Amino acid sequence: MTRAASTAIYESVRTLELVARHNVAGALQGDYVTAFKGSGLLFEEPRRYVAGDPVRTIDWNITARTGEPYVRVHREERQREVALLLDVSPSMHLGYQRRTKIETAIELAATVATSSVGGGDRLSLITFADRVLDRVPARGGRGQLWRVLSSLVSAAQPWERAVALSDPREAIHELEGRRSGPLVVFLVTDCVDRDVPEDLRYLRPRHDVSLLQVHEPFESAPTRHLRLPLVSPEGPVSSRTSHPGSEGRYAPDSSALALECARLGIAFTSVTTGASVPRALADHFHRKQHSRSR
Repeated sequence: MTRAASTAIYESVRTLELVARHNVAGALQGDYVTAFKGSGLLFEEPRRYVAGDPVRTIDWNITARTGEPYVRVHREERQREVALLLDVSPSMHLGYQRRTKIETAIELAATVATSSVGGGDRLSLITFADRVLDRVPARGGRGQLWRVLSSLVSAAQPWERAVALSDPREAIHELEGRRSGPLVVFLVTDCVDRDVPEDLRYLRPRHDVSLLQVHEPFESAPTRHLRLPLVSPEGPVSSRTSHPGSEGRYAPDSSALALECARLGIAFTSVTTGASVPRALADHFHRKQHSRSR
């Protein structure tokens, strides 16, 4: 690698870090930590129930034995482990507005990574298409954040290795095969593989799982004022043209994905390529916090 190329990569990583830190310091402001309170907890001791304690913390076994309500008191683990799964398949490199889906996805992943490292968590990254393409094993600290951001910058470039369909199952199997404790998992993808929620249900029993769908509005907007070549980057190529949102679309419906994720207990947010990344993540973490308090 030439010195000029190394300098360009360094500047790109530094720029991404500055954007991510700005996002975290702006709209998030600690929402990441409160959203995952409880996912990195260890049981410490029981105590008598006090009015106002969440019902979900009641220890029913001790309550039944003593005849008095008791709750389980936990203490936070020093570190959680956050696993980022990023889809870099061909469809992720599309975009008809000011940025592509992969650029939006990278900003999402970088912001989550910066939040997690800032919270003292261990961080790992897997990028995938039809197979796992890159891995950054779990570690903590600023050096790890730099390694993850460097891998994200590389993911912005089309892969030289031939890749085909988006298939998150290989990345999911990679996590399933690890003998680690519970993970906080973020899958960032455009959900061209419509079985994504069903695939994620295998992770849900052990891990805290979030699905962040990156969505290009033109892929599903039901307008006939614009006609585009009906070419799916991950499917058969057609010479016909069609308006976005027609029967030929390959973008999955976000409402249907949201319902499916809710059924499976998976946190879901759809982020358009023109949306504010920090605002989208803040809304996501607020919803997670609210669901935990119910």
